[in-house]
Amino acid sequence: MSRNHRLIAVVTALGTATAGLVAGALAGPAQANTATATQTVEVFVKRDHNVDMSTTELQPGVTKFAISSRRSAGFQIAQAASGYNKREAARDINRAFNENNLRALRRFEANMTLLGGMPTTAKKSATMSVKLAEGTYWALDTMPRRLDPAKILEFTVAGESVGGRLSGHVIRATGEHKWGKASPRIPTRGRIVFRNPSSAPHFIAIVKLARGKTMKDFRAWINEQKQGNQSPPPVNFNVTLDTGVITTGQSMAFKYRLPRGRYVLTCWWPDSNMGGMPHALMGMYRGLRVG
Repeated sequence: MSRNHRLIAVVTALGTATAGLVAGALAGPAQANTATATQTVEVFVKRDHNVDMSTTELQPGVTKFAISSRRSAGFQIAQAASGYNKREAARDINRAFNENNLRALRRFEANMTLLGGMPTTAKKSATMSVKLAEGTYWALDTMPRRLDPAKILEFTVAGESVGGRLSGHVIRATGEHKWGKASPRIPTRGRIVFRNPSSAPHFIAIVKLARGKTMKDFRAWINEQKQGNQSPPPVNFNVTLDTGVITTGQSMAFKYRLPRGRYVLTCWWPDSNMGGMPHALMGMYRGLRVG
């Protein structure tokens, strides 16, 4: 368990929006790199991990979140099941990801719908779009090692729908821990739509292969980790792209820009039915060409 937790921490080092708390290859032909959204919400994550939003009263439909932060932050949108409160959610998150408590992880997964998010730094902002139905939602920063329930911001969605749609190059999770099969190439910039029709939570973590390294080297490294042999991964942590987590049936869209090269598309969410093993160790990785 401790080894798996350290592997999740490796992804956290990429700036992953989960930060210790997004699957497949590209699906179908490239779509227009646009997404319609008639409402935009400005988000700022403070140094103390409190989240500020320009409005906490939204209309249903596609909403663009323009996110910035004072320091490294992981903006995440979530919706709790009826009767599951902030204190219970924080307790389960802290136990699951600080104590490797699988019962807490399963309880969290059963009671939370995760709708995505994006990491930011003081020098790098991000934008993402999600389609929200009427209801009450939470916004939080996932970067703190221990989540304070008082820092979870509540916002509501109600009224007439603003419409809109998500569009871009689709990355899709399939099964429990697989990536969809399709073209392994994306442009150096544009929009990605991340869809999760699978039965488990996922997030995207794309990292550039180190100079001279191939997918064969990455597969060998994965096998070493599964055997308990620690070694540096054959990747360049300075060139990455990642998202927050989305659960079954959810989608999100986001802008991206990456240098040309060869990458690995992964998901490192811990599987609560497999002792907390990260999905990448269960085969959820694929080669990806950018440019």
